[in-house]
Amino acid sequence: MGLNRQMKAIFFDFDGTLADDGDSISDGLTKACEVVCRRWPELNSRELTAAYRQVSDTAWGDYDQHLRHLSSPEAMLATVWNHTLGRWSLSDPTVEQEAAETYWQHRLRTCQAYPDAMSVLQQLAGRFQLSVLTNGAPAMQRAKLAATGIVPFFHHVFVGGEFARGKPAPAIFHAALAAAGCRPDQAVHIGDSLIHDVAGARGVGIYSVWLNRKGLRSTTHIPDFEINTLEVLTECLERVTKERK
Repeated sequence: MGLNRQMKAIFFDFDGTLADDGDSISDGLTKACEVVCRRWPELNSRELTAAYRQVSDTAWGDYDQHLRHLSSPEAMLATVWNHTLGRWSLSDPTVEQEAAETYWQHRLRTCQAYPDAMSVLQQLAGRFQLSVLTNGAPAMQRAKLAATGIVPFFHHVFVGGEFARGKPAPAIFHAALAAAGCRPDQAVHIGDSLIHDVAGARGVGIYSVWLNRKGLRSTTHIPDFEINTLEVLTECLERVTKERK
């Protein structure tokens, strides 16, 4: 492929980049809502789903405040259910735990890598230092990674919950660079988030590739390169090295 010999490390985001979790989340939530509605048949499943998503977005959006202190994925998800049901002044720790476990076990059974992720990792493995840089809870992210079967491709896995702050804060990127033994200009980071991945990488001098699977428009953070599938990543890396010469 003729890539620049100075290119040493390639970093990947996980959710939405390597792992396809859209249907897994929706289906898992449907199953969890069935658990809750068996206990309270008067609840509207659609309203319950919407409320859960709102509470979940808030909780994971401020992981440090709401969830970091909890020890397991099930405990974190049960807490989200507790706050969701609180909107109806309802509470039952047994139901909340069952809903959390139902959702989590479904996620682990159905979490899978995108087909284009497997092919590109096979191409790059052994030629570069490959690392995963993902935000979230360590136990949850590492379990999902294991479920996809892609862990053997990577030299290192870094999870935002293991740092004071996750992406786009620089600490996780600096840790990945140190582990790979390379400078920022010898690394590329690929991810689907303009804020966490593109802005985070560019903030420390790492080349950024935005994986825009959904065809969104970039109006704020501008990536160095944009691709819509990992199938063209090797071609993109060729262009990166030409710009660096």
